[in-house]
Amino acid sequence: MKAGWFIGLAVAAVILDSAVAPEIELLGARPDFLVLIVAYAGLVLGARPATIVGFILGLIVDAEQPEYLGLHALSLSVIGFASAAAWEHLVRGSLFVQISVLFGAALAHDLMYYVVYYRNHLDIFARFFVRFGFIGAAYTAAFTVLIFVLARARLWRAIVGGTRV
Repeated sequence: MKAGWFIGLAVAAVILDSAVAPEIELLGARPDFLVLIVAYAGLVLGARPATIVGFILGLIVDAEQPEYLGLHALSLSVIGFASAAAWEHLVRGSLFVQISVLFGAALAHDLMYYVVYYRNHLDIFARFFVRFGFIGAAYTAAFTVLIFVLARARLWRAIVGGTRV
């Protein structure tokens, strides 16, 4: 049941990331819906499934840029595993904790991806990361509030494993 939901959400995230994110750009930064799905897969499904979800989503996105094939897959896999590990040691039902984990996940994804992408131009990487990385991570984490409200209204206990809010 949960895996079926994440397949649908993953397809929606790929579409949102390619079609909607460029339209809702804020100060040049875009929300990263893929990181949202992978991090929440870590919350709901655990480390191994979140890593697999991240890898598959990453390969789908990497199909656009064959010269960097596997880079998104690697970074989203790491995000899936790391976010699942973080959820196990934190209070899942706290909005602040969820925002923090999503902010860290988005920042780590951008750091991993763009350090390889700009590997020969670290000065460009530093400017790009400072200019867009923090804003994009904050923008991505802001969507956590929407997810938190929807999850609380719907199946909160099922999502966070029966934790009291």
